[in-house]
Formats: sequence, structure tokens, C-alpha cells
Amino acid sequence: MVTIRDVADEAGVAISTVSNVLNGVDVVSDATKKKVLDAVEKLKYVPNMNAKYLKSNRKNTIGLFLSSIQGDFYRMLTQAIHLQCKLKGYLLNIYVSNENTSEEIYGMIISSGVAGAIVFNERLQDEFIDRIALTKMPIVFIDREYTGENMSSVVINNLEGGTTAMEYLIRQGHRRIGYIHGIYNIDDEKRFEAYKKVLKKYSLPMDESIILRGYFEETLAYSEMRVLLLKGIELPDAFFCANDEMAWGCIRALNEAGIKVPDQVSVIGFDDITLSGYYNPALTTIHSPVTELGTASATELLRLIESKDASPGTVTYLSPSLIVRDSCKVRI
Repeated sequence: MVTIRDVADEAGVAISTVSNVLNGVDVVSDATKKKVLDAVEKLKYVPNMNAKYLKSNRKNTIGLFLSSIQGDFYRMLTQAIHLQCKLKGYLLNIYVSNENTSEEIYGMIISSGVAGAIVFNERLQDEFIDRIALTKMPIVFIDREYTGENMSSVVINNLEGGTTAMEYLIRQGHRRIGYIHGIYNIDDEKRFEAYKKVLKKYSLPMDESIILRGYFEETLAYSEMRVLLLKGIELPDAFFCANDEMAWGCIRALNEAGIKVPDQVSVIGFDDITLSGYYNPALTTIHSPVTELGTASATELLRLIESKDASPGTVTYLSPSLIVRDSCKVRI
């Protein structure tokens, strides 16, 4: 069995240096880091996760690895996961990566010593997922479709949800439709893919001037919409916003400019956060089954952890649904 000492000898460095690289401790030069990772790859080194479990005494702890904890979506997701852990006698540790690199996130996961992990972090690249797979650590991804031994995915069918939103706007008579992007992740990618596919299906043009990016934040979407209004660009019949926070930012900017929603411009969101029904106008949106997402991901992870033998992974798709409220109107 390859040991950490073998990796250190192959790379010509100290064992502590290998440990720092694998744990994402930023005290090693890029050149040395490359030597260590090349040695890991060459020798197919797999960290001894059992030793980490014993050392940290975290065999009853689940790790939730997120890129953010801001907003209602993350609150609902975390609560659902925590409830399942509590019911099964597991503790939940939450790790927020912020602006960490893929390599640092990888180090954070394998050094955590948790019994298993739920990962919702678009920054974690596939090459590092492949390295994590070598550890046989039970993992459930909720931001990508990935399966393997002890690895599963639970994902919201964003393509289906985006298609539902666009088809609804088309049925209402809207033909010129804008889009507000979130951050660069798989959720936004699939929702935007649906936007483009439905426009193409109905032979409708896609106008880049009414495609904005609000990074899933209300204030940024508000600012982008203000800039659009100042430019005097012809407004669309409707906006499809990749989440509810951005939809509300869009509505606020339009209202302040004297443009009535939905009388002049319709707005549809995505997620159906708690506040969506309390906005004025109440937001028509696509309901993301966030609680179900948290429950299903925790349940699947616990299945992987408690399986006596290596368990094949699965992909579970959760379907969104349309919630009709007041922010969209038939265009005559």
C-alpha cells in the first residue's frame, strides 16, 4: 500500500509538505505543490481516511460543503439536511468555501474527517472529484450529475423548470423575453439553456441587450436593471430571472422608473423562496423543491455511509413546478 512517506520520497519533499498540499494549507510554492500532486497521481496515493476518522472522532458527523450560506435557499436546504442528520443521530458540520480554489476545497473535504459529505460547490472541478473518489469517501453532490462507488447525486431538474417558465410566458403572449443570469454554475447554465431552447422552438429572437447578469443577488440585479433603463434600450415583454432575489431586484428597479409590473412588463422568478408570496406584486415563480433536495441528499448519503459494502451511486432528479401569482400578465 502506498503511504504518505512514499509520496514524499517520490516528490523529494518532507512528509509535512505533502500533508500541507493535500490539506490545502497555503504555505507551499506552486512548483513544490505540482511535484507533490504529480507524485500523488503517479503513485495513485489514497489518503488513509480511516486514520483521519479515528483521529478526529467524527464517524458520526456529516460535512456540508457550500460556496455560500446567504439567502433563503441555503437556509431551507441546510435545515432539511440538519433535520435528517438529527433524526439519524448524526452531527452536521458546515464548511463554506467563499473564494477558495478547487484544490483548497478538495483539501478541505479530504481533511475534514467526516463520515460522509454533501457537496454543493460549483468551484470544485472534476479532476479533484476524481481524486476524492479514490478515497472511497461517501459523497452526495447536489450541483452536478456524478455517480461512482459511494458517490451519488440529487439534483433539481433545472432544464425542466426553465422550460416550464418560458412556456408559461409564451402562452401568455410574450414574444420578446429577457433573461437575468445568476452566477456561473450548473443551475444557471441549465435554466439559460431552457431559455434559449424555447426561444428557438417558437422561432423567437434572442436579444443580447436584454440578457443581464445579477449573480443571484437582489441588489446586483437591481443595479443591472437600472443601467439597462438608463441606456434607453427597448424593454422586453417579460423577464425570466434565474432566481427570486434577482426577480425582486428587477421589479424594484422597474417600479422606481414608473414601469408597472405586470401591466407593462411581466417578471417570473425561480426557487419560490418564502418571501416570494409577500412581494408586491406577489411573484410568479418556479418552485424548487429545496426541502426535498436537502432531505433526499441527506437520506442518500446516510444510505451510502451505512452500507456495509461499497455501494453504487445513483442520480435522483427532483421536478420543479409552476407557482402562479401576480407578477405575470397576459399580453394582448
